[in-house]
Amino acid sequence: MPKMVFIGGTGRSGTSILKDVLASHPDAASLPFEYRFIIDPDGIVDFYASFSAIWSPYIADRKLKRLAGLLHTLADEPLHHWLLSRLIRAWNRDGKTLSPRMYHGWELKRHLPNFERHTQRLMQQLVEFSFPACWVGSASYRFHPQIEHLGPRSRRELAGILGDFIRDVINDLLQQSGKGFFVEDNTWNILVARELLELLPEARLIHVYRDPRDVVASFSQQRWSPADKQQGARWYKAMMTHWFRVRSELPAGSTYELKLEELVAAPEAMLRDICSFIGVPFDERMLQVDLGHAHSGRWKREYTTPEKQAVQAILADLIERLGYPLTA
Repeated sequence: MPKMVFIGGTGRSGTSILKDVLASHPDAASLPFEYRFIIDPDGIVDFYASFSAIWSPYIADRKLKRLAGLLHTLADEPLHHWLLSRLIRAWNRDGKTLSPRMYHGWELKRHLPNFERHTQRLMQQLVEFSFPACWVGSASYRFHPQIEHLGPRSRRELAGILGDFIRDVINDLLQQSGKGFFVEDNTWNILVARELLELLPEARLIHVYRDPRDVVASFSQQRWSPADKQQGARWYKAMMTHWFRVRSELPAGSTYELKLEELVAAPEAMLRDICSFIGVPFDERMLQVDLGHAHSGRWKREYTTPEKQAVQAILADLIERLGYPLTA
């Protein structure tokens, strides 16, 4: 059974930094990007949670097709889509005028051995049968439309099938690379931590957080998050509020929480503790990763005075709860 470490946060909280550090362990395997197929809309967790919560033949058909569609989209990018999306990105770097192809640049089959084969096997396990049919909600303008059937399934049944799919994908990567454990940092893992650990009870989850005001400052510079700092603060607060609810339901010993500023200040002590949590020996090569680009305190330089007042008013309870001082 592969050893897996999921790093999560709100985004812009230090997850990539920690992933880079742990990935420098000689026994660690990782990918140079977020693979997204587990936690994104229409992905593994979405299918698991929604399918086990509500079922009808038409809902089953739609969910099966959406899951297959996402996995195939992430597996390969046809050349014409790649070329068009490159042109769009060159003309429109932030993606806010015209978005490129969904998951432009993702080609999981190049990074995850046998990903397409495992996907095919998963869909064979899930689809009990299909038949020629068309209903009013069928996809538009399809020749020879089919409805795919999967009867009601309990969360336990689905967790077995979907968890094994993830294990098979990661195990092939570990075998190919000759590594002992896999570490990844998909943004927002913490928001679906309950489902992740139901699918993979043996996995370990690390939550990385930092000063909320620095997170919001960084949000304002990203193409995928609010540029307005008050909106960013509310966005952040919603995620952390949800995390606290999720955290209260997680199995004991499954989760480790890490303050980014403490990792930067005392990396060896923190990493020894994290390695103990994961169950791997500490290796000094992890200390060679430069932690100087954590940009702690950037909010003090980048906020205007009204922004400081507004953001701190929104996040005051979280700032104090996470152990940071409120300042005027």
